[in-house]
Amino acid sequence: MIDEKPIRTRYHAIRPSLDERGRRLQAAAEAVSAGYGGVAAASRATKVARSTIGRGIKDLREPGR
Repeated sequence: MIDEKPIRTRYHAIRPSLDERGRRLQAAAEAVSAGYGGVAAASRATKVARSTIGRGIKDLREPGR
């Protein structure tokens, strides 16, 4: 089980200074670093849709897009 509290704390600390892309990338980075089940945990912790996190993961993998 992934502890969502640290994800939530980090995300809410930085969220005011992020635009839509930044929020997507931050949530995606949390999901990737959490490993298996990370997308679901990051989605619950940040209230960012799973599909948005998925797009963020693609952006992280292909930064030049």
